[in-house]
Amino acid sequence: MDLQMLNKKFVICQVEDFRNINFEEDYMFTAKTEEEYSIICPEEIAPKECIKIEYGWKCFRIAEDAAFEKYGMIAFLADIIAKQETGILVVATFDTDYILIKEEKMEQVKNALIEAGCQFI
Repeated sequence: MDLQMLNKKFVICQVEDFRNINFEEDYMFTAKTEEEYSIICPEEIAPKECIKIEYGWKCFRIAEDAAFEKYGMIAFLADIIAKQETGILVVATFDTDYILIKEEKMEQVKNALIEAGCQFI
């Protein structure tokens, strides 16, 4: 499987609302529930007014066709990542999936994925 590392540090933020968020930036992922508004974005564009913020995430994406009709890609990756004893945060878009891992575990995860036959392009 082809994967592509994004050379940015990411944060996960809980915010009051989305009013002051610049949605023109790249790699802006949002979620809204009845209880909260959350944003995942590169650290350098993190909102200034966060309720909570967690630093230290790195991200890679599936760099091949990850169409809805294909299944098992995330399960395959998640199994390898789980064996590295670390958490995973997956964000799905229409075209592909993004996987976030804590920065201190990323090199270990990357090596395990390569050993399993994945390649970073």
